[in-house]
Order: sequence, then structure tokens, then C-alpha cells
Amino acid sequence: MSASTFRDEMLLCERCGIAFLWSSEEQRHAARQGSPRTPPNLCPGCRRLLPPPGFRRGLVKWYSPRRRYGFVVGDDGTELFTHRSHFVSGLGTLRPGDLVEFRVQEEARGPVAVDLRLLQRAAGSGTCGSGDARFP
Repeated sequence: MSASTFRDEMLLCERCGIAFLWSSEEQRHAARQGSPRTPPNLCPGCRRLLPPPGFRRGLVKWYSPRRRYGFVVGDDGTELFTHRSHFVSGLGTLRPGDLVEFRVQEEARGPVAVDLRLLQRAAGSGTCGSGDARFP
């Protein structure tokens, strides 16, 4: 694509309704990475706050580094089993209250949190509680 095909565009966010700029620089960057040139449907703020399509967010309820498994409480309150083999590489260990992002996969024993990645470490070593303000 030539440089003249990239132009700043004003768009409306489908989630919050604000107008935002889809800059020519952002379009060029996406083109260099081979991404399709489709305008985003969410503003930069909503894109940062919401999990990617197919992912959910939750808090670590309990995790045993020795046993290599634990439980995550999803943003809807459901508890999901997770195992170290389902972590994104390089994650390390988890602590109660850590904010995580994951996909849900149905297995023989029920739903499991897979492709789990850490978004934010818990402030202290306390346990997670319901109604946590860290959920967007």
C-alpha cells in the first residue's frame, strides 16, 4: 500500500460510544505486521480494558506451586481449575488475588482455564474476594 492510502479517520466506539481517532500511523503499523486493514470497533481505552476475543479475566483463588495446579474465579463468579501446563510460557507461579486472563476449555471433568497469562500481581498476599474492583 502506498502512503497516500493511509488517512486519519474518526470512528465511534461500539462499547462506550465515544469518538476516537484511528491514526494513519496506527494503520501503517498494522499493515507492516500483516494485519488486515479493518478499522477497530473499540476505542483505545476499551481495547485496553477488555480481554481479547475468546478470553476472559479472573482472579487466582488458590494455587499450589508444588502440585502445579489451582483455581481461578472468573469475572462471572465461576471457579475454574487450572494446571501449570495451561500457562503461557514464562509465567512462573501464581499467588491468590493475581489478575489473570485465560480461555475456557471444556474437558472431561468440566471447564478448565487454559492459555492463562498474568495481567497484574496481587497487591499483598491476601486472598481474593468477591466484588473485587480490579475487574474492568
